[in-house]
Amino acid sequence: MKKLYLILVLTLTSLVTMAVTQEGIVRTIARKNTPGTPVDGVIIRVRGSHNAVQSRTNGDFSLLLYNMNNGDPYTLASITKSGYEPAEQELIGKNIPCSDKVPLEILLVSRIQLMQEKEAIAAKARENVEIYYQNRLADLENLLAEKLLTEQEFTQRLEKLENQYEQFEPLLQTMSDKLARTDYQKLDSLTALIQTAIESGNPEEAERLVREKGNLEAREKAIREQEQQIAKAQQVLDESAAKLDQQRALTAQQKKELAEDYYRLYAAFLSRFKNDSACFYICKRAALDTTNVDYQLQAGQFVRDIIADKQTAKTYFERAYRICESQYNELSGQLATTTCELGLLAKQQGKLDEALIWYQRSLSIREKIRGKNSPAVAELLNNLGELYRAKKDLKNTMDCHKRALKIREKHFAANSLQVAESKNNIAGVYAQQKQWAKAEALYKQVQSVYAANDQTPKRRIADNLTNLAVVAYMQNRFDEALLNIDRAYTIYTQVLGTKHPQTLQAHSILKLVEDKHKNK
Repeated sequence: MKKLYLILVLTLTSLVTMAVTQEGIVRTIARKNTPGTPVDGVIIRVRGSHNAVQSRTNGDFSLLLYNMNNGDPYTLASITKSGYEPAEQELIGKNIPCSDKVPLEILLVSRIQLMQEKEAIAAKARENVEIYYQNRLADLENLLAEKLLTEQEFTQRLEKLENQYEQFEPLLQTMSDKLARTDYQKLDSLTALIQTAIESGNPEEAERLVREKGNLEAREKAIREQEQQIAKAQQVLDESAAKLDQQRALTAQQKKELAEDYYRLYAAFLSRFKNDSACFYICKRAALDTTNVDYQLQAGQFVRDIIADKQTAKTYFERAYRICESQYNELSGQLATTTCELGLLAKQQGKLDEALIWYQRSLSIREKIRGKNSPAVAELLNNLGELYRAKKDLKNTMDCHKRALKIREKHFAANSLQVAESKNNIAGVYAQQKQWAKAEALYKQVQSVYAANDQTPKRRIADNLTNLAVVAYMQNRFDEALLNIDRAYTIYTQVLGTKHPQTLQAHSILKLVEDKHKNK
């Protein structure tokens, strides 16, 4: 009997010791004039466990990880707090080495604050883009006037410039989202100045400050040499493991800092419409660390949408997909984003069935990790709806956009640009179905939102006025159609110039409406 008791004691002791207590803290990100603060009531769940823990008043929490030793990987299934989301979105689903000595820091950001700061940063960058775009447009018109370009060369260059310009909005949104999630508490004083310069729409100052850190090529060369030294050091048996880990951590930190500076230079050139330089630095960052999903995705997006090199873009996106397969599980936000980008690329290549497969996979992942009624799901439904439109499947197009609208109305104000976008998409379907009255009712709702929002790009306003002119024209209300298309044409002329294809199209519609108006 005593022997049995001893065996049970040893067994129980063994089971108890096979666990690691992972301490951690949750706080909000620090912004320029707002320090980070601890957050209580955050529910944190580990994948594969039915137990969840909740952060305490000072933001700290403890995870008891059973059947694990220090260094074993675990993944977080969810981080939940009403009105907040993780600042580091890739944290969900990523393998994290457990440690009873190194606390896990989780950063949150208020959704309202994030939306406000993203809009402010994008607006500043958008102003710069508009300036440089207008300068490029003026240069082309001068070359044409001086007969240094033929009409055909002018049209080709203008079309290329316009294609690049039209792709800038999603890039600015991605850039502003990343910048708005930056935790100032982790930045040194110089880097904080660089970050502030970019966010406040001063890309020249940001570029100057980045270069104050030292020659970029020299910094990368030093990092490469250190990586070679690390590789050699691993072959030396008498090398101290602790010293090697310290050197590896230092090099990794330096590598991350250089990658961030490459991105800041990319942002500085992007804001000035200098595409070649922006491309150079975003691709340098991707090449610097080929194990980082975000680096590959953002390089792929730029190369695809601005440089129009879809084959190179595919290389970046496929690399991102391979990284996801090795570093993340099937229910990760990174995999959802990567499959979405592969879907968009396939759509642009005219491979609509392939695009549908990628989009549906991305949608399935987002619904499982974010919930079926999350803004991220609405965004993908918007993309999916436009894919169905390209496939001439108006029923599924309408279903997707109506579902996206329903979700966005739960999360955003009725007069938000997000809700307006969904209504505009639905109105487009009604117009394709020649249900002019229904289309017009929604276009007018969109118009009221645009008129009340100072952040609305002027071209969106002009596009909406053109839509209103068309639906009024189709209902034989030529006075109203003439008023709207005349306003649209004036805006296009101011923003794009008189020779832009969109301006010329508006002018053709204007002439058509004027003729009808005279002969009514």
